[in-house]
Amino acid sequence: MTKRPKYAILADKLIKNILETQQPTNTRFFTEKELAHKYSVSRSTVRAALSELEDLKLIAKAKNVGYYVAYEPVQYDYAHFYSFSKLDMPADQAPTTEILLFTQTIPNYYVAQMLHLAQDEPVYRVERLRLLGHQPVLFEKTFLPAERFPALKRNELVKNSLYDLLATKYQLKIKNGAEEFFASLINEREADLLDLRVGSPCLKIQRLAYDSFDRPFEFTITTAPSRYFAYKVPLTKDV
Repeated sequence: MTKRPKYAILADKLIKNILETQQPTNTRFFTEKELAHKYSVSRSTVRAALSELEDLKLIAKAKNVGYYVAYEPVQYDYAHFYSFSKLDMPADQAPTTEILLFTQTIPNYYVAQMLHLAQDEPVYRVERLRLLGHQPVLFEKTFLPAERFPALKRNELVKNSLYDLLATKYQLKIKNGAEEFFASLINEREADLLDLRVGSPCLKIQRLAYDSFDRPFEFTITTAPSRYFAYKVPLTKDV
């Protein structure tokens, strides 16, 4: 029988500790020093074991906090439009949104191209921090053609979902959209907003939404830390 390395044995013990005791999410986990003392192993063995648990999304490490039992990842169905504010979550993880920035500005060349605008045509730039309970989990930058949505107000976005607001105030009808995913790393500003370490893995999601006349009306860039969200895509095989 192949002898298992010490870190793997320790990882199994820690996994069972979390799952069998049903330790609540977002609660403090052991420190490296505590685990090394408790199981009489080296700190390098502990770090290797904790890395295994991080890969399984059972624990996560937050800046200035240490390890904690991670959230059960939220799963989105990206085949359909969704509303963060309408996520079905337990009461202690109710979704909320903070509007960090709401301004009218001139877009950069890339954003103008995405929205089929001349570069001197103004857009609304909206930056939102999405939270589950009191934990920030997503950072979004949204761009909307200002001419399409005159007199859009910041407080309206606080009280309503974006799509509901555009549908009721401007009679917008959404036809479809497309999202592009790519791997990235958390930058300094995102780390501060999301309480993560600089360089933590994340997904960047670019969404372009179209109205019933096939005109792009929304371009959003979302930073989604890998520890909070799971993305599943069904695969089929042609026979």
